[in-house]
Amino acid sequence: MLRICAALIVGIALALLLASCGGSDDEEVPAPPPPPPPPAAQLTSAPAATPAPTVAPEEPADSGAADGATVLSVTEGSEARYLINEQLANRNLPNDAVGTTSDIEGQIVFSEDGTVDAEQSKITVGVSSLRSDSDRRDGYIQRNSLESNQYPEVTIDVTEIRGLSWPLPTSGEAAFEMIGDLTIRDQTRSVTWETTATFTEGAVEGLAKTVVTFEQYEMTQPRVSIVLSVADEIRLEINFVATVSGG
Repeated sequence: MLRICAALIVGIALALLLASCGGSDDEEVPAPPPPPPPPAAQLTSAPAATPAPTVAPEEPADSGAADGATVLSVTEGSEARYLINEQLANRNLPNDAVGTTSDIEGQIVFSEDGTVDAEQSKITVGVSSLRSDSDRRDGYIQRNSLESNQYPEVTIDVTEIRGLSWPLPTSGEAAFEMIGDLTIRDQTRSVTWETTATFTEGAVEGLAKTVVTFEQYEMTQPRVSIVLSVADEIRLEINFVATVSGG
């Protein structure tokens, strides 16, 4: 009897043990832990800004003069003109027809010894802008005498300066001759300009004058209804204002 009771107690104990280990089918299974967060992105430094390109300062235009040369450069305020003596039908006395332009530029270059550098010395006058007190006269001269549509410029290629002291004066007045090849249309002649000038430090102002003829340059003399006669001579003048640099 004792053996039966002992076996019964052991069986009950084993049953209780198995029940505690098995669990029920409806028991909730715990969720797996969430995955670890991805590593934070590492900050990288922004690319360095590209510096703006630097612009070199613009250099002054080269006059073409050699080192040691002295340059007279024609500047604003200069004026070129022609003067032609004519007899008008409505006047008792002859009259000077005067045409002017401020379209003038150029330079005269002196070498170290005071001689003119002819290759670099040139004065240009834009004759398309010549104006007088008569539109009719201006039209005739532009179309027939100068043919400015085809030859808009008159040029002076300066070859020599006579009678001017060297080095150039820095004060006072001087009279001298400017010699150069004057080209009007397709005709070129050597011409001497009688010149007077006033010098100051770094500047010079003056007047250059010469005389040419219509015949010399194969130009047609003006012929309009109110003009009875026109002299063959043409007086040319240049009132110049120039700077002096180099030397």
